[in-house]
Amino acid sequence: MESTARVLVVDDEERFRKSMARILRSKGYVVDEVGDGMAALNTLATGGFDVVLLDLKMPEMSGEETFQEIRLQGFDVETICLTGHVSIDDATRLLRRGVFDYLVKPASVDEILGAVQRAMEKKQLRNDEIAIDQLFRNSAMR
Repeated sequence: MESTARVLVVDDEERFRKSMARILRSKGYVVDEVGDGMAALNTLATGGFDVVLLDLKMPEMSGEETFQEIRLQGFDVETICLTGHVSIDDATRLLRRGVFDYLVKPASVDEILGAVQRAMEKKQLRNDEIAIDQLFRNSAMR
């Protein structure tokens, strides 16, 4: 991986959250992890994050409510939603609202890592941090 993307893993299931954070760190990402939506918003407010892996079904503040707040507060992150409760309506609504990707648990590690990498590349392109030809070179090397 060429850049050290900062990823925030948000999931109320501690085992999944810790495991995902460990895997992402092993791939060179800088990772923070929290167990609920309010903690996610507080952590994002510290700045510097690129990608959020966000569980949709959480107590108190759902992933969808958290995503709405991420958008309202203007955080410059790409959000990947994860859920074990498949809903085409939810997926369509969230993707239309700006979620980068919608993955169904148990998504494979490769699927999650691929989504995180693509989300990071989208953010880099948006912020002119990577040229389109570099993006193509990176894709060819995978």
